[in-house]
Amino acid sequence: MKRLEGWTIRFTRIVALAGLLALLILAGIILANALGSWLFTAPIDGVRDWIKLIVAIAIGACIPAALAMRQNITIRFLGRLAGSTGNKVLELFGACLTLVAIAAIAWQLQIYVFELFKSGETTENLGMPIGPWWQIVTILFYLSTLVQLLVVLIIVASLGRKERLRDDANSAMDPQADPRQHGA
Repeated sequence: MKRLEGWTIRFTRIVALAGLLALLILAGIILANALGSWLFTAPIDGVRDWIKLIVAIAIGACIPAALAMRQNITIRFLGRLAGSTGNKVLELFGACLTLVAIAAIAWQLQIYVFELFKSGETTENLGMPIGPWWQIVTILFYLSTLVQLLVVLIIVASLGRKERLRDDANSAMDPQADPRQHGA
């Protein structure tokens, strides 16, 4: 299970890196637009269209990594009071709620994408179909659902053992921490 968790973290980091690269490309487009407007009074057509499409994908690309590394918002003071097993049960409860929420978002996004394809909605300026772009976001949420299901299974598998759960939220703050030390 630890190997699968390590592989999942590495894979989702690559997906998040792709989202970051998309944001960097978008930043270049915005910079070129600003310079074009300032120097030549000729802005690039459709920059707002690109912003709407790329930002959604970039955000969606980061969610699987945050879930895999368990960097979502958690309240752990009750878990500390409940002891090791009680803490794991509370973590499992939170992970299950997160799984349900992410799966519901993916499901609703898919319904929205079907409506976009059916209506043929396009961007305002460039007239690009919106459906394919939002399908990418939806696929990223499906990936997030699978990643969160793995997190739930890892917590369930740890219930009978004395080992502590992975807590990358704390190791992410430590620049000396090696991300591979947690079962990569």
